[in-house]
Amino acid sequence: MAHRRFSALLALSAVLFSLPLLINASAVRAKSTNGSFIVDRVRTNDPVVFITIDDGSVITDGLVQLLLSRKIPVANFVLSEALKTHWKALHRIQRPGTSFENHSETHRLMSSLSLKEQTSEICRANEHVRGNYKKVPVFFRPPGGSHNSNTVIAAKQCGIKKIVMWNVEADQGKIVRSGGGSIQRGDIILLHYLNSLESSLKVVLAEIKRLGLRPASLRDYLDPAPAVTPTPTTTSTTLG
Repeated sequence: MAHRRFSALLALSAVLFSLPLLINASAVRAKSTNGSFIVDRVRTNDPVVFITIDDGSVITDGLVQLLLSRKIPVANFVLSEALKTHWKALHRIQRPGTSFENHSETHRLMSSLSLKEQTSEICRANEHVRGNYKKVPVFFRPPGGSHNSNTVIAAKQCGIKKIVMWNVEADQGKIVRSGGGSIQRGDIILLHYLNSLESSLKVVLAEIKRLGLRPASLRDYLDPAPAVTPTPTTTSTTLG
């Protein structure tokens, strides 16, 4: 009898000892999953950065010519209204490496919305992009970077593969990197379709050229499609 009690206590001790390890392992897996679904830069050894442009309120002929002449791959996080207003200009900048992604339908802050409202914002924006460009977005960028746990659920329900944030902002001739310092490989650079975009983009291109970097297609590096060597859309980029 004593032997059976000792064995039972031993088994219980083993379970109690392993329980924190199981809990910690689950936390690590959850953290890893969330970390891979929400990104603000790309882990890569290639000398590349990623140019992303939000919204779509001002798109000048000079900007279109700059994007086309220098063959710059861009991830466009455009709004549904911009797709209607600037569809001719946006269609002109389509080229290999350039994609149109999801920035919500009406630019409302995700963290202020319910799960149902967030899902509607993201899924409806997906339909607008697909209707204009025949391809469904794979990335979502929450307006203002505002998001919560429901944003992840809503994005996944709408077929989004990753929520893409940023760690570098460029505007008015200034470049600000989160954490300070110069632009580094793998950085995701945020710009906006403003009057200053053309000049800001030129500043960014000059700076990354100085640093020995080049712009690359975000989908080549983050789209979870079958793995391929991510080079075809980056080799022809002209930095000037």
